[in-house]
Amino acid sequence: MRKITHLIVLFTAGAALAGCAAVDEVLPQRSDLFQLSNDAQLAYEAGEDARAEKLYQALARSAPNDPEIWLRLGNLYARANRPDAAADAYQRALALKSNDARVWHNLAVVRLRQGWAALIQANAALDAQDPLYRETERMIGHLGQMPAVGAQPAPGAPASRQEPKR
Repeated sequence: MRKITHLIVLFTAGAALAGCAAVDEVLPQRSDLFQLSNDAQLAYEAGEDARAEKLYQALARSAPNDPEIWLRLGNLYARANRPDAAADAYQRALALKSNDARVWHNLAVVRLRQGWAALIQANAALDAQDPLYRETERMIGHLGQMPAVGAQPAPGAPASRQEPKR
C-alpha cells in the first residue's frame, strides 16, 4: 500500500513539474519579457504590424495585467481595421487603468467609426425620399470629418490617417 502511495505522489509531482515545464516553454522568463517587449515596441514603431501584433499577443499572455500592452494591441487592431478587436483591447486596458485618457480617446474614435459605418449601411438601404435618408447623410458628413486613428477610412471617407494615441 505504501508503495502505491509513493507512486501516486511521484506521478502527481512529475505531472506538476511537466506542467510547469510546458508553461515555461510557452511563457517567456522575466529576462525574456524585456526583450520581447523591446522587440514588440520596435516592430510597432517600424510599422511591422503583423509582427508587432504577434509579439504583443505573447506579451498579453505573459503579462495580462499591463494596460500598455492592451493599448498597443488596440492600436494595432484599429490600424488593421478590426474595430471589434480594438474596442475589446481598449476595454481590457481600461479595466486595468480606468483613467488613461489615451485609451478613452481611442475607444471613442473606434466606436464613432463603427457608428459611422452603420450609418453608411442604413443610408444605402434607404429610399432617397425617406426623411431618414437626409438625416443619415448629414450624420455621415459630420462623422466623415473625423480622423481615421490609424484605421483605413470607410468608403467615401477622406483619406487622412492619424496615428492612435500612444
